[in-house]
Amino acid sequence: MEQMTITAKIQIIVAETDKVLLDETMSVYRNACNYVSDYVFRTHDLKQFSLNKALYSTLREKFNLKSQMAQSVLKTVIARYKTILENQNEWIKPSFKNLSMIWFGTEIIP
Repeated sequence: MEQMTITAKIQIIVAETDKVLLDETMSVYRNACNYVSDYVFRTHDLKQFSLNKALYSTLREKFNLKSQMAQSVLKTVIARYKTILENQNEWIKPSFKNLSMIWFGTEIIP
């Protein structure tokens, strides 16, 4: 049986007060992704287990991320690197610039 992946992009409309909090959260998430991306680019390590061991505490403390968000950052960066390697066949460091994030397989765009 063939497996199919379905991706849905959603736009969240929030009150102005909530928008500020969402923007702050997304900025921290983006900064954490760039931090992990720098590490992966230097080490070429794409293994969830070893990245978790090396970076989890820092993600929790430096970026004040909850556990699930820290894991999401690692998975997001690993997925981006794997996509680049599949398409480009070389190590290119991705930069996380836009304000979007992926939670539980759903990309959230303000």
